[in-house]
Formats: sequence, structure tokens, C-alpha cells
Amino acid sequence: MDLPIVCDDEIQESDLQPRRGSPCSDTSSIASTVFNYRNENGRRYHRLEDGAYFLPNDKREQDRMDLLHFIYRHVLDRRLYCAPIKRNPGRVLDLGTGTGSWAVEFADQHQKSQVIGMDISPIQRIHIPPNCTFEIDDFEAEWPYTASAKADTPPLEQTASADSLQSTGCASTITNDVYNNDAPSAPVPTPDPAHSPFDFIHMREIAGSVHDYPKLFGQAYRHLAPGGFLEVQGMETKFFSDDGTHERAVTATQWQQLLEEASRQVGKELGVEGSWKQWMEQAGFVDVEEVVFKVPLSPWPQDPRLKELGRYQATHVQEMMRSYSLALFTRVLGWSKDELDVLLWAVGNDLRNRGTHLYTKLRVVYGRKRE
Repeated sequence: MDLPIVCDDEIQESDLQPRRGSPCSDTSSIASTVFNYRNENGRRYHRLEDGAYFLPNDKREQDRMDLLHFIYRHVLDRRLYCAPIKRNPGRVLDLGTGTGSWAVEFADQHQKSQVIGMDISPIQRIHIPPNCTFEIDDFEAEWPYTASAKADTPPLEQTASADSLQSTGCASTITNDVYNNDAPSAPVPTPDPAHSPFDFIHMREIAGSVHDYPKLFGQAYRHLAPGGFLEVQGMETKFFSDDGTHERAVTATQWQQLLEEASRQVGKELGVEGSWKQWMEQAGFVDVEEVVFKVPLSPWPQDPRLKELGRYQATHVQEMMRSYSLALFTRVLGWSKDELDVLLWAVGNDLRNRGTHLYTKLRVVYGRKRE
């Protein structure tokens, strides 16, 4: 049931200021010369398609990703996923893994699973559990794995430690045995990872990275074992309210519309999360479910848990707007950085306005491949 969020009428002005710092522990990026980065407007970007990928990948962006991971855990009640997967899925693929927080935590919680995180930037953690690896590749290209050969291929029940994994043809494969000091020197035999389908494929915050969602979901379907699940999670850039006060946030709405228009021009459209369910069904998935959570953009709710969530989201959304806007507004729309700074300041005022009770939607869609 879609219940409205109750507003706290006694909220203080200081509560509306972004929270300093992050609850997340520090992580270190992986030193690499795999890519020649593009530096622009004080931020660092990937050179994939030389400008088409508009999100930065510098330390500031990595900190935002880690804060967002904390927010997801808060919203999902400390869960990493919603799909009814089996207790220990054999092989798990995390696409667009970013700093690798989700992949590392999943591997820690499912020690019989083999978890692979894929991203185009080598910014993942150094200290990882032995059943987790990171591979540097573009998930919109053909994946370096063999698709499920036939519909009745049984899912892999469990795999060995990461020591038994070999490179699968990506630009780089990153492993670490810091968790496995007492492990036997000889790895347990396991099927060739490149020829085993996945039992669970996870994607989070991939908006702005995808040209063709139906193609991506179709590739995920082909690489899943029968009965395996795909889950996609994403937070929308659009602002909502239950009491109509979002209509007062005129500048915030203008920013959101300009952002989506610029993303359409580069072929990686934002704001399409509402179509995920349909595209997954068209790709062949069954039992497709969609779950939507409301995420307040400041601590205006009366509920203590939502108020706390709003404090963290107030900090995150300020960083999110800048990360998403800089390249799109300056490269695509022709704005100067100074003009964008003025707009983002005005949007921030809309979000901090005590008279607007704004939230965004976190959407989770998952589906199963037929047995």
C-alpha cells in the first residue's frame, strides 16, 4: 500500500542542513594505468567513448558511492537484495560494481558463492574476501563468459576460493587472499568459471551507463542458469511529494528536466526506471516483481527512521546533483560551470525549503529465468 509520509511540523532549520562526513569506512582506490582518464572541471572521468560516459570516477565520486551504499542498506533494512534467491547461489555477477561495496558484503555473507564485480574503472577495494574478484570491462559489450548452453542447465551449487579463478579475458582481474591466510595451498577443483552460468546477477545505480536496456537484460537472461534471478536497483532523479508541495520546487524540477534531456542527447537516458519491469518481461523473465521505496530528501518526516534517512540523503543528493550535472550541462547543453553552480545552489534551496516535503523513489525490480 502506498502510504503518505507524515511530515514533522516541528522540524528545525538546522535539521535541513546536509550532514557532514560519512558513516562508511574509508576505502582505497586501486592504482592502475589501464585507462587514460579525462580531467575536466576539477573532476576525473573515464574516457570510454571519449565523453559519452558522464559520471566521474574520482575519490569524491567513490565517497558518494559508498554513502549511497549505506543509504541503500538503510532503505532495504540492511538487506542487499529483494529477490528470493537460494541461500548460497553458486556464481554471482555484480554489474557496475563501482567501489565494490555490494560485492564484498555479498561475498562475506555468502561464503559458498563466487562473486564477480564488473566495472569499467579500477576503483574497487584492495582487501576483499577470497570468494570475490573484480574484473575491469564494459558491461554493455559482450561479456567474457559463456552463456547458458541450454534451458535445462543445472545451476552451479557452489564454487571454490578465488585462488582457483583465472582471467576471463578482461583488461584486468583483481583478487586478494587477505581473508584466506589459513586456507589450504591447493585450490578445490571447480568448473571453468568462463563456462558456468550465473545464479544471480545484480545491477545497482546503472542509470547513465546504459544505451540499450532491453539488450542488457537479454544478455543477463542468456548468462543466467535456469531458475537464476536478475535484480536491478536504482534511485530516480525525479522529485515527488504526497501533499503537492513538489510543485513549489520549480528550480529543482527544471534541473531534473534539463538533466534528462541532456542524457537523451548522449543516448543514455535517465528517468526510465519505470520501464525496467516491462523490459525484463520482454527479455523472457518470469515472476517479475517491482518494489518501490520512498526516500525523503531532507529530515522532514515525523518517523524517526525516515528522518535519519533524510539527513543522509540530504548530503548525498547535493553530491549526486553535481556528479550527474557537470558533464551533461557543460558538454551537452553548453552551460558554463559558473552557470551550473548558480542553478545547483537554487536547486539546493528548493530541497532545503521547510515548506516542501520532497522524496525520490528507490525502485527494485527482479525476475527469474525459467527452469
